[in-house]
Amino acid sequence: MNSMPSILNATAQPAQELCDKHIELKVNLFGRVVCKSCAKEFMKQVHVEHEAEKNQAVREKHFAGAMLPSRHAQSGFRNYQVKNNGQQIALTQCSTFAKDINNGMNRNLIMVGRTGTGKTHLSCSVAKNVLNDRKYARYITSEDMANEIANAWKKADDSEASAIHRFTEYDLLILDEYGLHDRHENRLQLVHKVLYSRYDEKKATMLISNMTIDELQKDLGDRLWSRFQHDGLTIVECNWNDSRVGGGV
Repeated sequence: MNSMPSILNATAQPAQELCDKHIELKVNLFGRVVCKSCAKEFMKQVHVEHEAEKNQAVREKHFAGAMLPSRHAQSGFRNYQVKNNGQQIALTQCSTFAKDINNGMNRNLIMVGRTGTGKTHLSCSVAKNVLNDRKYARYITSEDMANEIANAWKKADDSEASAIHRFTEYDLLILDEYGLHDRHENRLQLVHKVLYSRYDEKKATMLISNMTIDELQKDLGDRLWSRFQHDGLTIVECNWNDSRVGGGV
C-alpha cells in the first residue's frame, strides 16, 4: 500500500482518455487502461481481500488448535435448548462468562452436574465466543491432559515443565470430565499443577465435572479451591435430567 504511488508513477503510460468516474486522464498500468484513482481503489480492494483471507486463516487456525469435539462443531449459545429455568440460568451464566473473558476479566467457572445435561455444549459455546474474539482456547479432558503431560518426558524435545507451560498459555482452558478417569494420584497432581500455574498467570479456566460442588471442593483441596475463587468464580449447576435418554426437564 505504501509503495503504490511510486509504482503508479513508474509504470503508468498516458492513454489519452478520460475516466468517466474521476474525470482524470487514464494511463496504461500493467496492461490495464485506468486512471490513477481507479488504480488506487483497485489496489485498496486487493489489500482488503488479502486481509480478509489472512484473518480467516488465523481464525481457522485458532479453532483447530482449540480441539473442540467434532460432535459439537455446530454447538453454540443460539442452539442450546432451554426447557427449564435451570437451563436458562446456566445459559446466561456461561454467556456472561464468555463476555467477561473477551472484556479482559480473567476469572473461573465451574460447571457440575450429571451426564447428558449439556455441559459440553455450553463449554464449546463459550470457547467459540472466545475464539471469535481472536483469543486462544483449548478443550481437553482431565485424563487426556494428565496423560499428555506425563508422556512429555518420553520425548527428546519435551518435558513436564514445557507441557504444563503449554496448557498455561491459553487464554481459556476448558478442562472436562474432571474426577472421572484422572484418579491416579500422580496424574491428578499434574492436573493440579496446571491449575496452579494458570492461577499464577491470571488465566481463565472452565472446570467441568460430574461431581457435586462439595465433592469437587474436597478433591481440589483448600489451597487450590481458594485460588480458584480469587479472581471471581461462577458456579453452574446442571441438575436436570439426562437429555440423551429423553430427559432434560
